[in-house]
Amino acid sequence: MLLKDLISNNKILSDLLKNVPDKILNHNVNGISGNSKNIKNDYIFVAIKGSHFDGSDYINEAKQNGAFLIIAEKSEDKSVISTNKVSTRLVYTKLLASFYYKQPKEIIGVTGTNGKTSTVEFCRQLWVQAGWKAASMGTLGTKIENTLNKGFLKSSRQNLTTFDPDELYKELYSLENQEISHLALEASSHGLDQFRLDSVKFTGAIFTNLSHDHLDYHKNIENYFHCKKRLFTKILQNNSAVAINIDDEFGKRLLNEIKNSRHIIVTFGKSSDADVKINSIKQNNQNIDLVLEYNNQTYYSTIGMIGVFQSYNVVAAASICIALGIDANLIFKSISYLKPARGRMELISATYNNSMIIIDYAHTPEALRYVLNSIKKIAKQKIITLFGCGGDRDKEKRKSMGEIAKEFSSLVIVTDDNPRSESPSNIRKDILEGCPNAEEIPNRNKAINYAISKLQKNDFLLIAGKGHETSQTVGMETLPFDDYTVAKETIKNIEKSWVAE
Repeated sequence: MLLKDLISNNKILSDLLKNVPDKILNHNVNGISGNSKNIKNDYIFVAIKGSHFDGSDYINEAKQNGAFLIIAEKSEDKSVISTNKVSTRLVYTKLLASFYYKQPKEIIGVTGTNGKTSTVEFCRQLWVQAGWKAASMGTLGTKIENTLNKGFLKSSRQNLTTFDPDELYKELYSLENQEISHLALEASSHGLDQFRLDSVKFTGAIFTNLSHDHLDYHKNIENYFHCKKRLFTKILQNNSAVAINIDDEFGKRLLNEIKNSRHIIVTFGKSSDADVKINSIKQNNQNIDLVLEYNNQTYYSTIGMIGVFQSYNVVAAASICIALGIDANLIFKSISYLKPARGRMELISATYNNSMIIIDYAHTPEALRYVLNSIKKIAKQKIITLFGCGGDRDKEKRKSMGEIAKEFSSLVIVTDDNPRSESPSNIRKDILEGCPNAEEIPNRNKAINYAISKLQKNDFLLIAGKGHETSQTVGMETLPFDDYTVAKETIKNIEKSWVAE
């Protein structure tokens, strides 16, 4: 593709490169990257300034590797295009979206503090049941499943909730080539703030909820909310479908701020003002009885999951489907067949003594409270909670998560969870301020072994924080680690020892 063709349909790019010589405009573009090491002959290099690295420091390397065009925020080098007031991140996104120009026809963005991963997975499953070839994309990677029930999960190489632009737009192009018509995509606050999603052709969006998280990045909850709101006010195409949880304080606020837009809005929640009203949620041992009301009709459903908050994720997915114009009767019949996403209230039954083990990704105060509150409603005996907090992340939430664990649990075990470059003992110390009587076991493997050994008949163990993750990052080293695998192996070993006795 020639550069002039790449930029022809985009005003930001056309304005930025309007003075570029014809020789450059007629140059063939073989690729685009923000990483100088990935640059090859006839590539465009965009020098992005991040929190740890400044791409401008690698301009010479990009030239040596074959970049024919270099774009940076500011540069004394006359051969470099300066963006000045335009964000290099935005320029990078626009270039990649023009290069990888294909996208699925229907793309839904899901944003909120909690529930994004489950909600995109539920959307995907509902679309598959309706007969479409659908995918979900986010924390778990990309999942595709067709009507023949052949599943395929492709992990993100970057391990981000919202993929970086180079992977994101390449993946969108690939999905369209695979004839995926419907895609549900996790829209993180970081991804929205860094313009990664600005060229995605969203036809709909869901707002799940908003609570304390990522304040190390956003500084305060107001900034955090405004990043989420960008999806609805700056990125969504006109006449898009929107679903909003109006039981959430920030969901109500979002509705008030966009209700005069041209979007097709369907609200959901227990509120009497909700379009899809949750009349009743009854948590049984391993399923939930759900009574919903829409357009003066009542719908009864049973979903095979644990966790009242999972009901909200299910209803969020159902609501966006209705906003997209799918028959409500079909959707409400289909939700009984939904299955939880990996590491989201994932249930392991410890068969040797009828205790229950749940693996969940809960890594925010609100998510931990939701999970423990749901377990409390069905727990017959004691609750044991095992968790840690990530290093180089929001420190303010650590103490409050300790307090929540203490409130609901007979025993709290504080362990390590991706300490990264931060001192693991300091992280645990911050958590222990909220639960001073907790047991501290740094090694997560040993902590899980110990927690399971403490289970008695009908007890519950929550292993929180990592969910689907299959690695543990300590310092600069990333090691294989999977809560689910460790728990299953521990149970197997205990059962073997019982047989031996």
